[in-house]
This record gives sequence, C-alpha cells and structure tokens, in this order.
Amino acid sequence: MAVNKVSADQRVPSVAEKRTEQIATAAVALFSERGYVPTTIEDISNEIGVGKGLIYRYFEDKRDVLLCALCAVLDKYKKEYALALLDTLGPVAALRRVLAINCALAQEHAKEVTLAYRSTKDLMPEQRHKIMAIESEIVAEIRECLEACIATGLMRPVNPKIMAYQFLMFGHTWALKQWALSDEFSVAQFVSEGEQLLIVPFLTASGRRKFDAAGKIANDAAARVAPKTSPRRSRSR
Repeated sequence: MAVNKVSADQRVPSVAEKRTEQIATAAVALFSERGYVPTTIEDISNEIGVGKGLIYRYFEDKRDVLLCALCAVLDKYKKEYALALLDTLGPVAALRRVLAINCALAQEHAKEVTLAYRSTKDLMPEQRHKIMAIESEIVAEIRECLEACIATGLMRPVNPKIMAYQFLMFGHTWALKQWALSDEFSVAQFVSEGEQLLIVPFLTASGRRKFDAAGKIANDAAARVAPKTSPRRSRSR
C-alpha cells in the first residue's frame, strides 16, 4: 500500500519556525522604514509585543535577524527554480517560467530585495558569503536553462553566466524601481517586456516556434478560466 508523504511545503511549521518568521518579517519592515543601523532589537521586540529575551532565544544579534530574512527569500527562489521544469515544460517554456517567477517573487518580497542592496554590507563577511553562495546556486539553475536552450538549437549562443545574471537582475529591477514602473506596467506586462529583451532576440527559428506555441497554450488556458468581466481600457505607453 502506498504511503502518502507530506512535502516540505505542506508540512505545518513548528512554533519556532512561526516565531522566527514573525520576528524576521517585523525586522524587515522596520529596517526598510527606519534603516538597519538605527533599528534596535528592542524596536523589533516592541513591534511584535514580546520581550527582547525571546528574540535572543532565536537569534544571536541584529545581523542574524537580517541574515535570516534575506536567506528566507533566497530559499524561495531556490524552491521555485526546480530544474524539473526543463523536463516538464521544455527549455524555452522553462526559461519563460523562470523569468516570471523571478519577477513575481521580487514583487512579493520587494522590501527584502531592496534591503539586500542597502544592508548586506552590514553583515559579517561569512554571512555575506552565505548570501552570495545561495545566489550563485540560483544563477547556476538559470544558466542551466539557458544552456539547454542553446544545446537544443532553440537559442543562439550567448554567454550563459552573464545572461543568467541579467535574468536575476531584471526581477530585482521591479523590486527596486517599482515606484517608477508600476504606474505604466503590471507585473505581467513587465515580464512580457522582459521576454522581449532577454529571450526573443536570441531565439532561433525553431526556438521562436516553441515560444509562440507556449504563449498560445498559456493564453488558451487563461481564456478558459478567466471571469467574464468588462474589458479594461489599456494604458497608453
């Protein structure tokens, strides 16, 4: 008889995990609003209504809280960039999915992304190296998607390492410059523009056919589930 196993995403978080997340979330909000340096452990404890001693039960110091918050977001990127996408979607569709996920996570965690740019310098060297190591793993998976596209003749040769960082930075751009972009673009529109910049110009003829076919499948699926509403006037650009 088959045994149903609970995946990591379905597992109920422990009390310690919930408390750690609560502290990190409050810290990110305060770091973003007041700055990392002026914010104290006492400020964080006051924000969630607990004593400082409880925070020190889970974290060594303020740097440790910052590291936890940044690593939590990077871990979400790692979970999403499953290389199984290459087998289930194919190289071009997987590359499109990677770009979309990158931008969606950048919107969901805009504060953490911005904080990483502002405050990573305040971490200890070994903590910064941990952040860089996780980011390098994410980039390596994007690179593998690019290399699969090139190897199968769907994309003309490009430098996959440099291009992989362009994919990562494109999502970061949404988090960092949302104030300038969100009046004109939705996240979906931003992703579409990213495809035209980072994917379409490098596709071969066969790659373009795969790209167009994947878009048609996605549009057909969206049309089947979309609610019937009045058409929305598009913004002029």
